[in-house]
Amino acid sequence: MTSKSFSTLQSLGPVRTGHQFDVAGLQAYLQTQLPELFQGAGASHIVVQQFQHGQSNPTFMISLPWSGQRLVLRKKPPGKLLASAHAVEREYAVLAALSPVGFPVPRPVHLCTGGVPLGTPFYLMECAEGRVFLDPNLPELQPQQRSEVYAHMAQTLARLHTLKPSALGLSSYGSPAAYCARQLRRWTSQYAASVPAPDPSVSRLTAWLAAHVPAEDAAPPRPALVHGDYRLDNIVFGTRGSAPAGGGGGGGGGLVPLAVLDWELSTIGNPWADVAYNCLPYHMPPGLLVLQRLTRDPRAGTPSGLPPGIPTEAEYLAAYCAAAGVAAPPPAEWAFYVALSLFRCLAILAGVAARSRQGNASSANAAAVASEEVLAALTAAALGVIERAEAEAAAGGQTGKGGAAGGCKCSNPACTCGVDGGRTAGGKCSCSGCGGAAQVKQQQQETQQVPACDAAGGDGLLGLSPRAAELRSRLAAFMADHVYPAEEVLEAHAMGPQETRWTIHPLMEELKAKAQQAGLWNLWLPASLASRLGWLAEAARAGAGGADPRVAPVLLGAGLSHLEYAHLCELMGRSAWAPEVFNCSAPDTGNMEVLAKYGSREQQLAWLLPLLAGSIRSCFAMTEKAVASSDATNITATIARSACGQRLTVSGVKWWTSGAMDPRCKIAIFMGKTDPRAATHKQQSMVLVPMDAPGVKVVRPMLVFGFDDAPHGHAEVHFTDVTVPASNLILGEGRGFEIAQGRLGPGRLHHCMRLVGAGERAIELMAVRAAQRVVFGKPLAQQGAFQAKLGRCRIAVDSSRLLVLAASDALDRLGFKGAAGAIAAAKVATPSAVLEVLDAAIQAHGGAGVSQDFVLARLWTAARTLRIADGPDEVHLGTLAKLEMKRLGPGKVSKL
Repeated sequence: MTSKSFSTLQSLGPVRTGHQFDVAGLQAYLQTQLPELFQGAGASHIVVQQFQHGQSNPTFMISLPWSGQRLVLRKKPPGKLLASAHAVEREYAVLAALSPVGFPVPRPVHLCTGGVPLGTPFYLMECAEGRVFLDPNLPELQPQQRSEVYAHMAQTLARLHTLKPSALGLSSYGSPAAYCARQLRRWTSQYAASVPAPDPSVSRLTAWLAAHVPAEDAAPPRPALVHGDYRLDNIVFGTRGSAPAGGGGGGGGGLVPLAVLDWELSTIGNPWADVAYNCLPYHMPPGLLVLQRLTRDPRAGTPSGLPPGIPTEAEYLAAYCAAAGVAAPPPAEWAFYVALSLFRCLAILAGVAARSRQGNASSANAAAVASEEVLAALTAAALGVIERAEAEAAAGGQTGKGGAAGGCKCSNPACTCGVDGGRTAGGKCSCSGCGGAAQVKQQQQETQQVPACDAAGGDGLLGLSPRAAELRSRLAAFMADHVYPAEEVLEAHAMGPQETRWTIHPLMEELKAKAQQAGLWNLWLPASLASRLGWLAEAARAGAGGADPRVAPVLLGAGLSHLEYAHLCELMGRSAWAPEVFNCSAPDTGNMEVLAKYGSREQQLAWLLPLLAGSIRSCFAMTEKAVASSDATNITATIARSACGQRLTVSGVKWWTSGAMDPRCKIAIFMGKTDPRAATHKQQSMVLVPMDAPGVKVVRPMLVFGFDDAPHGHAEVHFTDVTVPASNLILGEGRGFEIAQGRLGPGRLHHCMRLVGAGERAIELMAVRAAQRVVFGKPLAQQGAFQAKLGRCRIAVDSSRLLVLAASDALDRLGFKGAAGAIAAAKVATPSAVLEVLDAAIQAHGGAGVSQDFVLARLWTAARTLRIADGPDEVHLGTLAKLEMKRLGPGKVSKL
């Protein structure tokens, strides 16, 4: 698990490849320039280690064993650098100016501007030994400590901005005029120099920024020394006793800033740019595991959903303004500063990526930190800030320092109350909307991404064994830590441009690898089937078929029953992306079940092994375009055996072949007629057809209420005289119906249990929304009509869960035939019940409910489709009716 904080000395490691330098030459140089450091050294040598944290200038620890003294050396990176970048000379000048006035910075020791002895300029400073917090959520601290850390961070930045550059001797350090315009030009230039070709979305972002530079930027009314990269992990914290005098301002005891680091980007400029950059954790896009952000969780117990003790953006901004003695900028300008800060971050990371390609990046994980996905997500976040600001303006939002005419005059950039006079006696806005429109929307998005892990009614119900309960707990934690945060990125990729949406996002493969490592893999595979496949796990250990031996321990799942798995399947249903993460998604689970139950060893080794390993995907080609396929006897596709008996020729037009659009789809299970003269249910067979076989043509994706479900898809596929070996026939000729029944029973229950999870998530989103929205003078949650609807939703979901659990139990005890009625009942009841719940949740969200900003529309689409897929309601109702009549028997019917 990645550490959330570290002591400055803990981040030390060996000097990385590409950053080595002449240590002996450095010691000789220092002995000449700083002879006082070497008193008593004798023949001893300095010890050099490299700090692993940071993406900018390489930083080293220089230890003097004879005195115990430690110095920090920062130098420019090796290789060709962008103009004006990595200016260690400027860093040294700032430290030399701030240290004497008691501002918390390390004391500078020496500056070398030449190329000798290290090949690049460098400087030395004293080592600040303390604690650096990487995660802005501060999970390792108590609420009071979190509050203190944020208070000190705001006060320290405010103090920096109140120091007069002239009094510091930095009058010539930079010009405050047109600071933002210059910053925009600089970062645009750096971005262009760092990428092979500019992204069109980035170009759109920079064009908007250039057209919306605040008017006061030409001559800022409050010119100040700005840090340029002020964030939590650039501050070393320690106890008050170790803090420099006057270091961090008030805020109580405990942790205080010892040193603000990394002044490479500092200059004289507009302080609001510094504040906005410091607030980026409130705006960082979710789903990126390499960028730290503040997360919101309705279970946090705070109105904002932030961890207890962490202020909202509005509160943090108010703390800064109070310490600096200024008023906040209007919302339109604040949006500009935030978008500029996101772009600045993007440009910096683009430079990191460029250095990574050259092999001279400062940080070992530079490639991950500055991946294309990260840059694209930052671009989208900045454009989102802009779009929200423009939408507010179009809707009559605030436009000036005092807000729009008739609007709130509090000048709070996070205020959305829309009314004047909502102030307390102290002058602070008290309106209910002061969460900020942008912030509220982000909260709404994050609420749907990080729902409560334990579904109501899930614990203690039928069949939740201790083993299943432990797995359920681990699965819930994995969902919260990895799956929910990834949803927005995966959704954006799936809804992206045509040329990329049918590709697989690398994040999905990363999540699958993590699920394997966590032992949360193939949980769907029942123990009864797994017991037959031990030889396949041994084959995986031996690397058969190109399998990665590391997957062998989890290849055959956890040995669960259908009932035990149902509780886990419910959790996966809370996210459209989760089933694939754990290799528990349709149609692969059904196809794997077919191969496990009915496939030959040859077929299992060739296709089941890679499917279980998650290295390929599959599709099931049964439904046909020209006939009512709910009656599978209508199927017209053909499977003809050659005269020699060694080949099979497959022909037919199939549609709704789920998964066929996926670039990883390598095999189809095709159902067709082998003997139209045989008994009705003995005419059909199933055969394995490689998707790259000549004659297989994926014609188009089918849209489901406008969704094409990229990159998975539901395709129309034409099979034209496709020839495969006769050994690809599954089980034997005329066994197609038998195979279909064995495949569809468990699959129907999997769909139903995932729907229960979707219903649980909808209830949570509905409740959170109702608590946030005020309608006709009081929260929606207090409206009687809403309360009645929410109560009925709870009954519907719990009732559906019990039906599915009962059917799962029957499947374990009685097999498919004995459980047919219970499965049919669950298959009819669950989609209908969950559809009503999702509809109620959508209604509670208003327009947002049908938008892409919430998961509800996608979940509703899946639920509605399942009233048709895997047998329409009418078929299952007919099954139930027949069973009821059979239960009565002819004698009883006559007596009635």
